[in-house]
Formats: sequence, structure tokens, C-alpha cells
Amino acid sequence: MNVKNRKCIRKLSLKSLYANRRRNLIAIFAIALTTLLFTSMFTIVLSLNASYETYQFRQVGGYAHGTFKDVSPEQAERIAAHPKVKAAGARKVIGITADGVFSKNPAEISYMDANCTKWSYATPTTGRMPESGKEVAMDTAALQLLGVTPELGAEVTVSYSITDKDQTAFTVTDTFTLVGYWDYDELMPVHYINISRDYADDIEAQAVKTGLQPFRTDLNVMLASGTNIQGQMEQVDTDLGYTWDSYTDPNSVRIGVNWGYTSSQLESQLDPELMVAIAAFLLLVIFTGYLIIYNIFQISVAGDIRFYGLLKTIGTTPRQLKRIIRQQALLLCLIGIPAGLLLGYGIGAVLVPVVLRSTQLEVGITTISTSPVIFVGSVLFALLTVLLSCSKPGKMAAKVSPVEATKYTDAMQTKKKQRSTRGAKLHQMAFANLGRNKKKTVLVVVSLALSVTLFNALCAFVGGFSMEKYVSAKTCADFIVSTPDYFRYNPADEFITPEQIEDISANTKASLSGTGYAVRKPAYLWMTEDALRQDYAWFESAEQLDSHMSRLEHRGNMVMGKTRIEALDNSLFDKLQVLDGDISPMLEPDNNAIAIAVSLDDYGNLPNPEYYPKVGDTITATYADDVKYIDSRTGELCTEDTPEEYIQAKLYGARDVEYTVCALVELPYSMSYRYGGIGYETVLSVDTAQRDSGGAAIPMLYLFDTADDADEAEAEQYLSKLTAGEFSPLMYESKATARSEFAQFRQMFLLVGGILCAIIGLVGLLNFFNAMMTSILSRRREFAVLQAVGMTNRQLKTMLIYEGLFYAMSSVSAAFILSLAVGPLAGKMLGSMFWFFEYRFTILPVLLTIPVFLLLGWLIPCMMYDNAAKCSVVEQLRDAQ
Repeated sequence: MNVKNRKCIRKLSLKSLYANRRRNLIAIFAIALTTLLFTSMFTIVLSLNASYETYQFRQVGGYAHGTFKDVSPEQAERIAAHPKVKAAGARKVIGITADGVFSKNPAEISYMDANCTKWSYATPTTGRMPESGKEVAMDTAALQLLGVTPELGAEVTVSYSITDKDQTAFTVTDTFTLVGYWDYDELMPVHYINISRDYADDIEAQAVKTGLQPFRTDLNVMLASGTNIQGQMEQVDTDLGYTWDSYTDPNSVRIGVNWGYTSSQLESQLDPELMVAIAAFLLLVIFTGYLIIYNIFQISVAGDIRFYGLLKTIGTTPRQLKRIIRQQALLLCLIGIPAGLLLGYGIGAVLVPVVLRSTQLEVGITTISTSPVIFVGSVLFALLTVLLSCSKPGKMAAKVSPVEATKYTDAMQTKKKQRSTRGAKLHQMAFANLGRNKKKTVLVVVSLALSVTLFNALCAFVGGFSMEKYVSAKTCADFIVSTPDYFRYNPADEFITPEQIEDISANTKASLSGTGYAVRKPAYLWMTEDALRQDYAWFESAEQLDSHMSRLEHRGNMVMGKTRIEALDNSLFDKLQVLDGDISPMLEPDNNAIAIAVSLDDYGNLPNPEYYPKVGDTITATYADDVKYIDSRTGELCTEDTPEEYIQAKLYGARDVEYTVCALVELPYSMSYRYGGIGYETVLSVDTAQRDSGGAAIPMLYLFDTADDADEAEAEQYLSKLTAGEFSPLMYESKATARSEFAQFRQMFLLVGGILCAIIGLVGLLNFFNAMMTSILSRRREFAVLQAVGMTNRQLKTMLIYEGLFYAMSSVSAAFILSLAVGPLAGKMLGSMFWFFEYRFTILPVLLTIPVFLLLGWLIPCMMYDNAAKCSVVEQLRDAQ
């Protein structure tokens, strides 16, 4: 028979809730604390992500999701109309200036529409965008470099080279009228000098008359979602009938993804171990909330078990009892969750700037996220945790019979104890009390041990960060000096000069120093076709690859591939890591030894050894005075109309040199060309390179180490002054910068992890507090009886202190065991996620918590008993009825 009694059940829930107001406050506090944990965690993580993305966007130069490159007007119109494209913005670059005052930070002269201007942080804060003729808008720093006061209507003279990134022509000097400007952002990769569309079209027409192709137009887009950007853009190309992997196919629209978006980085780096780590972290947080709320509801049900037994005697079903408990939990959530949301978001918003100040992210990029994920996710996780936490206590209430309920005590079923003739000892009684409800004891111990284990893991994690590994990967010397072109990866006819190197050497004290040289002459290395195919396979389809291979010059099974040859002073060979072979032949005079630079992964492993030649192999290098591209059908120079399949390279003044591979080495990135390419990267001694290239090896960088901290500080001060200002032709990198980055990175993890440990520790303490409080409240009659038969207040208090100390030491012991078990496994996983992490087992943090836990184990029982012992024995016996 179906009886409509929902209203009655709801009324019972409310009345029962109202009758236990003090306990409800504790439950509300627990729910609020759990929600605070979720909310603050989501706020910190999402805000750090938003701030990090803003930092990356400013380094990239904008926050558009991606770019469709070199599009025609028709292609741009079709792409902009695609359903996946929410908004589009066009940009046409017509020139660049990278000399003189712009040698360190170049300036790009381009037309941007309103969307592109907004997404590129180039919207004028004073004035407006250029609209016609020779109007211009730019940042205040660029104006200062040009000697112009930021005033609307001011005349600005700019000299720049006509280029659209794919082709370069002549130099233009024009005077513009300033119609808008904005403050310069030091993180931006270039200065934007924005011009009108009329002026861009006029310059393009002049360039076309000189034989250049029309300038390329790039279409920046904002998509419907910031996830799977690459896939969405490829889908747009596919839907419109375009390809994206060819530079020459007129039906190809190449794409570029904004790597500033975290999602675009995660999609390429997400692996099973990272997924496991994220899942484990979320489960840890849910379990932390579960511990506290479950404990409170379990205690609540245990306290009301007689009440539920009486309800069953009048016909209340187990299902209705579960509903009563669930409704009480949800009613408490109506108060606890909103309070937790507000407090959690506030705490997160306060902590994010604190965390960011300990990182290398610049001041001014702090972004407090207001994503709905923070609030919706926190509410869902909190509700899930509450429902999971009250399900088991609900089953306990539903299963108990009315007779059992009237006899219920906090004790569980235990084996029959043997009688003792020696009398009870206080510490024995305290230990026995812990065994009365083993589940509650285990719950409290685990919740306390979890915070200590996490704290120990955090210390092991942060302590495992190897500064030596991190710094050595960032730079291979105390100081590296060169020109802005080198540090910006730009090929140049000249970098640092011998005279500049001599001045630096004379003003610094070096324990080791030397110069790296770039060979500025066309050079090729004969390699197997299979190896060269591996390089081109990254950029070309199988059909394009076959066509390309057919156009290259072959000698048997060898094919002529490009190469990058770097020459080193003999002193710098100590910087190379030899994986196979011996580099000593390269130090001999008049040698023909060559080393092949290999690419290792983050953990020092060689992923594709079959790609490289073997030590002892003889390989041929071809040097040329010049290279021209001809039409293989006619033998004449190529024109713009020559199909790609007929374009061939013709070498002038070519000569072959045979080398013997003496070693496979790792050439540190910080002293290499700093950009990759097709073919092998090789190392020669400077004398050999000058001999074989006809003197084409030019100084590219100068590096040196110092003997001690004092010499390093002096050199840092000297180079800082030498490279100061926009007009200085030199820049430098130092180990001091890398060390500072490492310290900030380490501090960020320590701060965030410390906050998480503190919250979980607070949960453990609250469970400890609840356990002691309910132990005292539920045993008031028992305590009254013990006092009635002669037990003093002091003895009773001492017994409770022993219980607290047993809780504390059990928690430390459990944390010790957990640390032994979890530490090595977590260390292995973290080592695979962070290449500069070296796991070092430690138990010191656990030992440091012992005095704290002993103090809490003594203090909390004292406070709770003093509060409960204010009533007389008679009153306690009466209240316990």
C-alpha cells in the first residue's frame, strides 16, 4: 500500500534537525570546510591557469585561438562564415624594422582590423585606430625610441624593410601622423606599428611592381571552444575543401595554433601517468572531504540510534529512515555549501597573487578566474561527498532493530576479556577505549595520518627538484654573450665581433672561456635517404616526400641533405657530452674528424639511434660558394611560375670534404644555433672549419665560467651595464637568472602544496576534535558511574589524555608506514613527469610532526573534559538517561 507520507518524513527531518542545533553547527562547519576545500582549490588552479595563459598570450603576441595563414579574400570570407569560427580578424604585415633603436625588440608594420587589434593587445588607450592615409598607432615605448612625445597629431618618421615574412624587398622611410597609442607591454615579442588599410594597399602595389608577390594576409580566429584547437581548425579546412600541410598548393590553408592556451599544450603532452596523477589528486581531495563529513554523520546517527529505533516501532521503513538522514544532509548543505563557496573563493582570490609573486610571472598579469566551473564543480563535488558520506550511516540506521537501538552503545562487538586481579591501569583503559569502536578510531587515525603523509610527500617532492639539472638544461656556462639576433634565433651575417669578445675577456675573470662559430657558407652533408625522409616526414605528405626526394641529388644510396655546422674553440669541447666515440681526434692539428650532435629527450635518452651515422663512418660534406634554384626542364633560373616538382638546387664553386665520425655528442642547446632544421647538426674544431669553408666561420657566441661567487657577481655587474639600454648591440644569459627561475618555481609548489596540507591537516584535527568530543558526550553516563565508584576527575582526565596521545602516536605511525609505501611509487611517477626531479627518500617531516601531535593529543582532551565536567555526577547520570 502506497501511503503519501513525504510531508511527514520532511517534518520529522526538520524537527530532528532542530533538536540537535549544536551538532548541526559542527556538521555545517564540516560541509562548509569541504566546500571551501573544493572552491579554493578550483579557484587557485583556474586562476593560476588564467594568469599563466595571460602571461603566455603576451609573450606570443595575442590571445586568438589560432591563425589561418596566407589566405585569399575568398578563403578568408569562407573561413569566417564557418559555424566553428565565432569571430575572425585579419592582419597584413608589410614590413619590419630590426635595426638601430629596434635591434633588441623589432617592430612590425602591419594593418590590423578591429578584432585583430583587440586580440593583439594593440587597442589604443588614447586616440583611435588608423583609418586612412599615413595614419599610425603604436606603443609608447616605440615612440620613445623614435624620439617622439606621445601626443595625438605628432609626426612619426619610420624606416623599415618591406617584408611579409615570406619575401623581402626594399627599404622605405615614411612620415606618419600619430592618431593613437597605448602603453608598452615588456612581455610582447615585438612592437606593433599599426597603419591604415589604404597605406598597406599602396605599399603592396609598389612591391608588386618590383616583382614581389601580393603580401600574405593571415586570418586570426576565435573558435567556439578553447579545447582541441588544432582539431577544430583542421575540421574547418576539411569542411571547406582545403588542406593544411603544403606551402605551395593553392588549395592549402596552413594553420597555426596559439600555444599560449594550456589546452593546446596539454593535448600534445597528456599521457597516462599525468592522467593518473590528476585522478589521484581529485580522489584525495574527495576522500579528505568524505573523512570529515562521514565521521560527523556516523556520530550523529549513533547518537540518535534510539530515536530511529523508536521510529521503527511505529512503522517507519528503512527507506524512510535513509530519506530522513539524506534530507537532513541536504538541508545542512543549503547553509554549508554557500558559506563554503564564498569563503573558498575569497581565500583563493587572496592566495593567487601571493602564489604568483613567488613565480617568474610578472606583476600585472594576475587574473582571478570567474569561471562557472569553480562554483558548479565545487557544488557538485561537495554534494557528491555529502551524499557518499551519509549513505553508510543511513544504512546503519536502517538496519538496526528497535530492541538493539534501546541497548546501543558506542562500543562494537568484541571478544570476551579475561579478568585481571592487578586492577585497571589508566593507560590500559585508554587503549581499550580505542578498541570499542574500531571504525571510528581508524577513521580518525587515517584522516590525521593523511595530512602528515601528504606533508612528507610535499617535502620529498620539493626537495627532489634538482637545481643542477634545471640550470644545466637552461644554460651550459655561467655567462653566454652574443647579439639579439642570436638570442632571437635569427640568421645574420655577423654576430658578436672579435673586438667585443676581447673587451669582455679583459673585464671579466674567467676560469674557462671560448667562442662558438657559425659557418656562413652553403654546406650540405651526404646522408642516407631513409634518414633524410625522417626529417621531411614531419612537414610533407608521403606523395610530397617522394616528389621531393626525386629532385634531390643522389650518389648511390646517399642523398645531399642540408646541415648546420658549428665550430668550437678547443676549450669548449669540455662542454660536450660524449655518448659514443672520442672527441680527442678533433683536438689534433690538421684533423678531418667530425662529431654528430644528437637530440636527447628530457631524461638523457637517445630516442632514434638508427637515424645517425656510426662512429668510424666516413661522411662527405659539400661546401659551395653560392646556390641558385633552376628549372630542371630548361636549366634556367626558376621563376614564380615554375612548378615545385621542377625546382632544383644548383651549387656554384662546390667542393667535397671527407670527414670521419669520431663521436656522437650532445651539444648543449644554449651554445648551439638554437633552432632546428633538416639534416644533421655537426661540430668541427674552429681550425678545421676555417680551412674547409674558406674562412667562412664567424664568431656566433662567447661564453665563460668564473672561478667563484665573487668573480661571478663582478661579471654579472659588468655585463649588466654593458648590455643596458636599447642601443646596446649585445645581450647575455647567466646561470644566476636560471637559478632565480628555479627558486621561484620551487617556491610556488611549496606554497600551493603547503596550503593543501594545511587544509587537509585542519580536516584531520576537526575529526580528532569530533572524535574526542563525541567520545566524552556519548560516555557521560559511563564517566559518571566511574566517578561514583571512586575514580577522581584527575584520573578520568588522565585517561582521556592517554586516549588523545594514543590517537596522535597511532597517526604518526600510520603516516610513517604510508610514507614508506607511497614515497617510492610517487617518486617514480613524479620523476617521469618532471625531468629535473630526483627522488630522495625522507622521513624527517614525519618526525617533526611528533611534538605537534603530542601537544594536540594532550591539549584537546583537556579542553573537552574541562568543558564537560562542569556538571555534578548526579546531573550527569540524570542527563544520560
